[in-house]
Amino acid sequence: MTMKINIFSIWLLSLTLSICVIILIGGYTRISDSGLSITEWLPISGVMYPLNEIQWQIEFSKYQKIDEFMLVNSTMTLNEFKFIYFWEWFHRFFARLIGLLYLAPLIYLLIKKKIQNYYFIRIFLIGFLLGVQAVIGWYMVQSGLIGRVDVSQYRLAMHLTMAFIILGITFQTLLEVNIKHINYKTDSYKTYNEYLFLILLLFIFLQIAYGAFVSGTHSGLLFNTWPTYNGDIFPLIENNSIRGIINFFEKGEYIIFIHRTFALFILLFVIYINYDFYKKNNDIKKNYLLLIFNFTFILQILLGVLMTFQNIPWYLALAHQGNAIILFLVTISMWMLSKKSPQSNYARRDY
Repeated sequence: MTMKINIFSIWLLSLTLSICVIILIGGYTRISDSGLSITEWLPISGVMYPLNEIQWQIEFSKYQKIDEFMLVNSTMTLNEFKFIYFWEWFHRFFARLIGLLYLAPLIYLLIKKKIQNYYFIRIFLIGFLLGVQAVIGWYMVQSGLIGRVDVSQYRLAMHLTMAFIILGITFQTLLEVNIKHINYKTDSYKTYNEYLFLILLLFIFLQIAYGAFVSGTHSGLLFNTWPTYNGDIFPLIENNSIRGIINFFEKGEYIIFIHRTFALFILLFVIYINYDFYKKNNDIKKNYLLLIFNFTFILQILLGVLMTFQNIPWYLALAHQGNAIILFLVTISMWMLSKKSPQSNYARRDY
């Protein structure tokens, strides 16, 4: 597979990589409990980092007024505060950089007419969603400032889901711009089974989105055993005061059970996809993307199991999230390439 090197593709690739990076930065911000350290949303002046002790004391005094400090971190020192402040500030700063990386090249590309009309709606949609994501980010932070010591898992899931939607649209556009340059005769990625990979993409996306509820409710800390739940086949649920479907979004035992079970379900689906290849006499060894997916998916399971036994250390949690990004992008690639055939629209479309 060869990718056409042009300024539009380079821009899309830069956006894709930047979104991957900010998802990881956001993941560490969450893991390090840094997300509530900045209690205001100042889109312009908020870019400034505290430069002296007076400014640091002002920021620290704002943090000392919220419940997280009073109920959880009341013994926190100023130096400890500087650490969590940096990660929240850096997360917001990098988000601003992505906004600039989107807007400045876009203006140039429009002036120079480097973007085909066909992509206008999608490109402007990416910009709109980036703006929406900024609002969702503050909406999420607000949920943790009063009356609780953590952000709402619903708003956290909304924030993470939107990040992957933006990533998916950007990466899919990058692939679509360059997919016609694949050599049909030597290409070993295509499978002609578009719907299997579309379903797989949906499953991976849903599992990632639901993972935000695991993180948002700290459900992963409830059980340090696998595959059982402290020796039980199903998690033991006591004092179940919540009823109905809301259990699966607010009750930790339900959430971790669904997350683990759905991972097993996806594993069975992946096995079926591999079997389908074998049955149709496709050479799996030459289908490099599927091999990469298989390896990455197994690695994702192993990381999840290791996290469980080791009480979710930050480095494994971050590796788990980073590996999820790879899974998501590889699945999009397989789906896009499975759509491509000599008779497809991609081959006929004159970009």
